[in-house]
Amino acid sequence: MNQDFLIRKMTGRDLDEIMLIELESFTLPWSRQSYENELSNRYATYMVADHEGVVAAYGGMWVVADEAHITNVAVAPRYRRQGMGTKVLQALLNTAGQKRVSRIFLEVRVSNDAAFKLYSGQGFAPTGVRKQYYSDNDEDAIVMMRQLQSP
Repeated sequence: MNQDFLIRKMTGRDLDEIMLIELESFTLPWSRQSYENELSNRYATYMVADHEGVVAAYGGMWVVADEAHITNVAVAPRYRRQGMGTKVLQALLNTAGQKRVSRIFLEVRVSNDAAFKLYSGQGFAPTGVRKQYYSDNDEDAIVMMRQLQSP
């Protein structure tokens, strides 16, 4: 695993690199405007793994009351399988804990084995299915949840 990276909050300066990773990672990439909106959203937290000034991975979540929802986690192709996604996810989990979140949720495509393994490895467990959740191919999403604190 590459150790020369820093986990930090996402900034507007990161968006060019974020958009490239979006296009390389998702069939339904978010728009630049969506990220610009998220950076000023008081409920949202977005983190990046910065490798020598390059965005290697990023992820975000919303915290409302005592629950959080992971919106996305993505790793640039050349940095995959180096622990970057895990570090970003752990930073989000730590932030959720600091905000006294009791449960954290996310959705993952049923076909995305790598993401499912990442989330399972961090204590998330399947709790349901959202049928035809993804509009590009009507693929189902597995809803996963992790308990952080007692309610």
